[in-house]
Amino acid sequence: MENTILFDKYKEVFKEDNTIPSLLDTNSDLLIDIFKGFKYPISSWPVIINNKMKEELKEASIKIPKLLQKIPSLYFENDVKRIADFYFNGDQTIGQFSLMCQNKNLDVSSRLDLTYTNDGFKVLEINMGSSIGGMEFQNFEPLIKELHPILSTNKEQFDSKKTQSLYIKFLINKIEAHVSSQDNELGIFLVNTSLGDAASKNMIKSFFDQLLEKELTHKNKKGSTYIDSISELKFTNNTLQYQNKKIHAVLILDYALNNITPDVFRALVTDQVYFPDHLGTAFMRDKRNLALLRRLAVAEKFSEDDNKTILKYIPWTELVVNEQVKYQGEFYTVPELLAKKQEQFVIKIADGLQGKDVFIGKFCKQEEWAKIIEKALQEKTYVAQEFSESIDLLAPNKANNWEPHKLVWGAFGFGDIYGGVWVRMSANNTDAGVINSANGAVEGIVYESY
Repeated sequence: MENTILFDKYKEVFKEDNTIPSLLDTNSDLLIDIFKGFKYPISSWPVIINNKMKEELKEASIKIPKLLQKIPSLYFENDVKRIADFYFNGDQTIGQFSLMCQNKNLDVSSRLDLTYTNDGFKVLEINMGSSIGGMEFQNFEPLIKELHPILSTNKEQFDSKKTQSLYIKFLINKIEAHVSSQDNELGIFLVNTSLGDAASKNMIKSFFDQLLEKELTHKNKKGSTYIDSISELKFTNNTLQYQNKKIHAVLILDYALNNITPDVFRALVTDQVYFPDHLGTAFMRDKRNLALLRRLAVAEKFSEDDNKTILKYIPWTELVVNEQVKYQGEFYTVPELLAKKQEQFVIKIADGLQGKDVFIGKFCKQEEWAKIIEKALQEKTYVAQEFSESIDLLAPNKANNWEPHKLVWGAFGFGDIYGGVWVRMSANNTDAGVINSANGAVEGIVYESY
């Protein structure tokens, strides 16, 4: 049965066993304390993809973020005013700083959110920087392997990427390449303003310290993490320091940062810190860039292979402005197209999080849709994207009955490294169109089959 989340491994993995719950017990003793009581439900069944699906996810998650970084030069010709007008409400100071950061061309961690359609995977949005969820799912593997021993006994056949470990390796490599390969002790600074009590901060610090130690041991190095306000970092003696400790990387864990401090900016531009959440990253995750990438690909501004990659994975996407566009061989103004073919489109804001300000035409009343178009035209920070219908896959609902679900796939890319994939899924009868953990979707661990 290939129409299940187990795909072609259904017969091997599925057992008529009513004792298997629909969700993992996140209070299990198999979990370390930091993940106990995880705030989102996690499916007790794995999603198992084949090699073809893995290769498509790998291609998209590695290539597209790299192509995204070429937008300032290819589309805006590095013109600060045009960049400032488009992304920063005309603020050329921020535009200049952002371009300076972006032109350093640093690989940063990214996650593509995709849907799996009858025409393959399609990119819905691109998340970049440190505040991207889903990397932590390797920590829940002991729970799912306990319920499905085949995942442990057939290791040659089933594999789940250790995304968090791959990310830490990537981070260490970026520090060595861009900051220092000589220092034997690395300092990682975590910005997280939502952790108010010392116990929570110590738990986070201990967890990251262990991850860092595990990966640095292979290099005969040591490392420590620190959690505090970014204002506590000082650029002194040509190094970024926290309480007289040298800091090699700064990570933003909870979208806590609106503006980087002058000290961190100086450290970045002088190559004294690896900072993946710099101002250049901030405008690269703008959803309008999907439209710009497609425009560049249609104009054949990339290599032939890269143009094909963009048009293969990114569905028709355009800025919601009162201009003429071509859709399926015919010309329309954008508002005319959206009004005439409402059920074929999604309108979303450029910088929304957790599925907010995402409007799916087929789930909106006509009057509501007209108001959304009007608002989008006024604010000029929205995109329209062709609705990419997710194929239905059978999965257990929260009541433990297998029924059709729709999935959103989060594929991780760390420079040239494919970091694996994680899913969120919603049962069709409860889905209002937006599939997001904050809106009640169940999360799932993905295994690759060979």
